Formats: sequence, C-alpha cells, structure tokens
Amino acid sequence: MSDEYNWPASILYHPTGDPINIKPIDDNPSFGEDELATFIGGPVDQIKLDNGVLVVNEQGKEMGLTLNDMASKNGYSLYGNVIFVPKIIQPTPEPIKFDIKNL
Repeated sequence: MSDEYNWPASILYHPTGDPINIKPIDDNPSFGEDELATFIGGPVDQIKLDNGVLVVNEQGKEMGLTLNDMASKNGYSLYGNVIFVPKIIQPTPEPIKFDIKNL
C-alpha cells in the first residue's frame, strides 16, 4: 500500500516566524511541482517520515538559505522554507471473528 498524504493540511515552516497552514490552489488534492518550488524557493526534494513527508529545497544549504531550526528537529539540517505534509492514517480494520461452532 502506498502512502497517502493530506496535502490540504500542509504546514509551511519559515526559518523565522510562526508556521502557517497552506493548501493547494483551486482546491486541488495536491500541490503541483511548480507550487512546491515557489513555496520553498528552489528545487524540490522530499524526506519521508513516519507521520508524513517534509518537502525541502534540495539545494538550500548551497544557496545560502537560513537554517530552519523548527523543521530541523527531525534530525536533519534543513535550510529555508520547509513544508510538512501529514500522512493520512487509515483506520485499522476490525479483526474478523470466526465462530468455530458454526464452521
């Protein structure tokens, strides 16, 4: 099963200031590559986490962007704007109960 992400619930973390909620334009289910590149200011890369994905500028350090302390708390050194997209958690199905007497 592939991971599904809740793009309309994305959070943009600036290197300074408060995070802001963002969502794709025109109520699209996900962002386009150009939209993501605009938010993060350069080429897009993704880092998968257990609870979602981080969208980062793959050349942020080389471009001299500011270290993003808030987004770097996952053990990565991330530079510039970073987008966190939460994973859609699928409910665990109820286990099937068999009645052995009626088999």
